[in-house]
Amino acid sequence: MESAWSLIKCICGHNFGIKKGNKIRCFRCSNNNDYKIIKNFSSSIDLRIAVATANAPEEINHIINNKLKGSEAKKYNLNINEVVNMSKYQVMMKNATSNDGVLKLDKLVSILNNNFIEDVLAEDLIAKSEFEGLIIRSAHNEWSWL
Repeated sequence: MESAWSLIKCICGHNFGIKKGNKIRCFRCSNNNDYKIIKNFSSSIDLRIAVATANAPEEINHIINNKLKGSEAKKYNLNINEVVNMSKYQVMMKNATSNDGVLKLDKLVSILNNNFIEDVLAEDLIAKSEFEGLIIRSAHNEWSWL
């Protein structure tokens, strides 16, 4: 399958993705000259995960990788490949999303509490997801997935 998406690292340190053929310009600093193509992807979903991982602080990536286990697949009724491609926290955020695609803060807080997650705040997960362009605020304490 042809690689249609690229992970780009700007000289400012920001990672972002583009569809091949589009103009390369950093969303953070507007630089379009000094960048490096890190990896090519055939799927926008794989690109999204790579951008999220590349921009996440090392500590958060470490926490996520340490807590991600095969047992999570059974807990959330997902196959192991879906869990490998989706962090534990993203799975919880998806579970906090209603059938109409709305993520609610109070539902996410409840799910984190039920899973005894005390080292990560729901607000931080939402802020990180907003920054990465995964969700957008749709109302007070509600977000829609992009």
